[in-house]
Amino acid sequence: MKASEAIQQILTDVASAKANGNQQIIIANLEAYLASALTKAQAEESSAGAEQITEAEHNLEVWKAQLTASTNHSIEMFKSVIEAGQTALRSAIVINGGAAAALLAFAGNAITKGQSLSGDPLLSKVGLGLGWFVAGIGFAGFATGLRYLGQFAYSAWHANRQRSYARVIGDVINCMTIALGIASFTTFFIGGYSTYSAIAKPSETPITYVTPQRGG
Repeated sequence: MKASEAIQQILTDVASAKANGNQQIIIANLEAYLASALTKAQAEESSAGAEQITEAEHNLEVWKAQLTASTNHSIEMFKSVIEAGQTALRSAIVINGGAAAALLAFAGNAITKGQSLSGDPLLSKVGLGLGWFVAGIGFAGFATGLRYLGQFAYSAWHANRQRSYARVIGDVINCMTIALGIASFTTFFIGGYSTYSAIAKPSETPITYVTPQRGG
């Protein structure tokens, strides 16, 4: 009960007693009345305080649960981003490396069987595609190295938030890593199209097949 409510209640009770014809208040009765009002006010305040404490504890538990969920979500999202980037770079290395190995096997088989010689137009065009695939491997490998440097920069920033330059360096390295990853996939498609053009499209220069000579 608030102080204003208590005073208002006393005034109401005095007015009621006056209306009933009582012109004087016995001190003993006044003391008993005030003691009863005080006990009632303390009980109400205690009940209200307990409710407020319970509500505050409930809100605290809700906040703690929300904070834990938000923190776990942020951690899992960060892990998924790192894993996705690592998977993308590995995929770029695998597809470019596999394509380069296949072209090397094709060129080596053609030269071994005497179907083509070094400097042959077909092998030159295939070699161009091989160059694109090798460049894609280099881009992906360089991006993988930069990725760890970027994480090191972010770790330095988290260890000391005053090192704002570390976060800037991390952001720059992260952008460079993304650009190199995109470049690696781009070179794969360019190399694939270059190889397709060399094999599928007819060559303007006639291809001479060489038959290996056997010693007499």
